[in-house]
Amino acid sequence: NCKVIIRVRPPLPREIDDGKFISTIQVSPESKKICIYEYYNIELVESEKLQEFLNNPNNYTMHQFSFDHVYDQDSTQQDVYDNTARQSVISALQGFNATIMAYGQTGTGKTFTMEGFKYNSMDPQRGIIPRSIEEIFKYIETCSNESTTFMVRASYLQIYNEIISDLIHSERNNLNIREDKKKGVFVDGLSEWAVRNPTEIFSLIQKGAQSRRTASTKMNDISSRSHAVFIITIEQMTQDSEEVKQIKVGKLNIVDLAGSERVRVTGATGKRLEECKKINQSLSCLGNVISALTDYKYQKGHIPYRDSKLTRLLEDSLGGNCKTTMMAMISPAQEAFNESLSSLKFANRAKNIKNQPIINEDLDQRALLRKYEIELKQLKRELEERNKLIYDKSRVIQLEEDKKKAEQDKKNAIQALEKRSKEFFLEREEKKSQKKKQEALIHKYLLEDIRLKILLNLGVHWKNNKNLLDSNMKKDYKIQKKKGKQLLKINFKLIVISNFC
Repeated sequence: NCKVIIRVRPPLPREIDDGKFISTIQVSPESKKICIYEYYNIELVESEKLQEFLNNPNNYTMHQFSFDHVYDQDSTQQDVYDNTARQSVISALQGFNATIMAYGQTGTGKTFTMEGFKYNSMDPQRGIIPRSIEEIFKYIETCSNESTTFMVRASYLQIYNEIISDLIHSERNNLNIREDKKKGVFVDGLSEWAVRNPTEIFSLIQKGAQSRRTASTKMNDISSRSHAVFIITIEQMTQDSEEVKQIKVGKLNIVDLAGSERVRVTGATGKRLEECKKINQSLSCLGNVISALTDYKYQKGHIPYRDSKLTRLLEDSLGGNCKTTMMAMISPAQEAFNESLSSLKFANRAKNIKNQPIINEDLDQRALLRKYEIELKQLKRELEERNKLIYDKSRVIQLEEDKKKAEQDKKNAIQALEKRSKEFFLEREEKKSQKKKQEALIHKYLLEDIRLKILLNLGVHWKNNKNLLDSNMKKDYKIQKKKGKQLLKINFKLIVISNFC
């Protein structure tokens, strides 16, 4: 996300001298939160009752905000650079695009924070621009060798009344903004100056500062009437023993926005009034872009970058491939409450801007091949790890399936055993039934055999009982003989069945 910083300027001499200065700002001890107090009708309170009025919570509304860092009025230029700007400089040296943007009401210290008063390396009041330049060339001096070389280029432009002009090459005015797939958004015709040391680049800045539009207003003796953008491009080329070249191009954009103004407060008229309208219009477009970028409804919709030259130029810095830091400057004075609250709300929206920074790297064919080989090896390692995980998952699935199959086999075996038990029970009952039938037939046969023997032993003479024998005994004898044969057959079958079971 976009990094957002707040800096509270100290009260100005004119604010203290009139004896009516009241601070509306309170910064938390950890420098992450800021409270701004909205006092009701404080201008009507007599001086002897002022402290009592300020201590009564019914007389004010407190607005609280949280940011990446909040600098109070006692913070130094060194503090601001070390804790905020240095990281952007390091990112540019690594090959990223980085932007530091100063926003706020006129007279809140934007230009002082960015430039300071002097470019002397010993001056503690020097701002972000001279300190960044010193850091860049110190890094180059440390890292330069036979295999690594650097080139630094500088450009300086302003947007005044929606017209882009070159501050170093002052005759170049009304420049146009172009867009290229490789270069991104850039100003066509803007001069770039190769510089070899801080002294050369400081002279360019001083020359550009003389061309920048400024004017005296009610709120600021030297008020910037234009948006200024100072661009430092750092090109780093590394060449190994095999003459494989790797080029990284980092860019640091330092943006000093013109101050937002309320005509009623500044008392602008004539030319100053027209300037004020243009400034507020471009800042309003900047606010619209930030709102669109941070509003969920518009995240996949139209972002109005083209509504102003400023937002078009900052397209890469707002939602693009840039590491962006926004610094909102505010005044602690009661008279500036509305502007300070507006700046805090603006900065609070900017916290949700999401960029996608990438390193600007250019490689020759052999370097590209080596880079692709490294990426390919990394992808192979990742693929092997994923395959291992997939194998482990497959093994678990196989074990689960084997477990389910074993449980099903066990169930089938139990069912088969139960079925066989039922069949065995039925066979046993059938065997018992056949045995009973066998015993009944044998019993019947024995009875018939006994009856036959009794008849034969009656001692009846054949002759005297011839008719009877002819009609009964002979007949019974044949029947019993036949039954005897049947009984023998049945008995044989029973024996076979008995042996089988």
